[in-house]
Amino acid sequence: MNPEFSVLITPLDWGLGHATRCIPVITEFLKRGCKVSIATTGGALDLLKKEVPQLTFFELVSYKAEYATDDQLLVKLFFQSLKFMAAIRKEHRQLKKIVGEHRFDLIVSDNRFGCYSKNVRSIFVTHQINFVFKPSMQWAEGMFNYWNQQKIKKFDHCWIPDLPDQKFSGELSTPKGLPVSFIGILSRFKKRSGVLDKKYDLLALISGPEPQRSIFEKIIRDQSVNLNKRILLVKGKPEEGEIISIEGLISEVGHLKADELQEAIEASEFIICRSGYSSIMDLAMMRTNNIIFVPTPGQPEQEYLAKKMQAMNWAYAIDQDKLDIIRAINESKNYIVLEVDESNNVLLSKAIEAELNP
Repeated sequence: MNPEFSVLITPLDWGLGHATRCIPVITEFLKRGCKVSIATTGGALDLLKKEVPQLTFFELVSYKAEYATDDQLLVKLFFQSLKFMAAIRKEHRQLKKIVGEHRFDLIVSDNRFGCYSKNVRSIFVTHQINFVFKPSMQWAEGMFNYWNQQKIKKFDHCWIPDLPDQKFSGELSTPKGLPVSFIGILSRFKKRSGVLDKKYDLLALISGPEPQRSIFEKIIRDQSVNLNKRILLVKGKPEEGEIISIEGLISEVGHLKADELQEAIEASEFIICRSGYSSIMDLAMMRTNNIIFVPTPGQPEQEYLAKKMQAMNWAYAIDQDKLDIIRAINESKNYIVLEVDESNNVLLSKAIEAELNP
């Protein structure tokens, strides 16, 4: 037990995935008797207040990420990088104030570049050390990768949520000389024995920053009207609460807590969602199949991951503007369940023990 060891965990508010994958990290520290505090904002803050309300919370600036179409991607990334740098400077000032007013032994930052301290050991959590662009834009990879890696080097260590063979993140997490530890697949879910009766034909998990979150939701809604299938739409909006409303065959809810969402996944025949890395880890951990991945337009990482998962013969992937749900459902039947290596269970535990007992 480490009752005096205090940890500050700071997930990015870019969608909900960074917050959800921090839940097993939070759980492991709490198991060891550590004091855990959270610093984030937006939907990530709302979600974690629902999942672990007993913790202390601080609010940080939002990065306010936006996406662009392919022909505007590099221009958008350039101007967003300027906005991000301003946000990073502000969050670093906020972090210094929090650290100055409260004692911490460790900072664990999930993709928040400004959440490091010269006075407190700081760990950066990411599956994306490298950007992977389409062939027409590969000339820009070096510039963005250099910027990314220089920011990560401000931290004492980097945790990669993947298996050492990079089974899921592929080229995205090649270390490039950084001090890294692979901490396994991070998921708030556990594969349970037994099979639930199928309550829904299709579970649609909507997530990510606006406006693409709303665009994706509208596409699902418009096509769902004519499907004649039992559908649950989880909108990725924690602020709307957890009451499921039902209209005909379509049910919808703003947000589901981890245990309720796992039950919904287990009770659904097919699942459609973004190819965000946290969603991939959750579904892999549960040995789920019949998956349809729809990468967020203008996010090369999700496009890369969607293609990789399809190449691994696990899930069907389709661009948002080409999505036909009926066809996607039929295509998804051709893919197999993906197994997670048993060694995954100990990697996070080892990494945390190394921090508590250096």
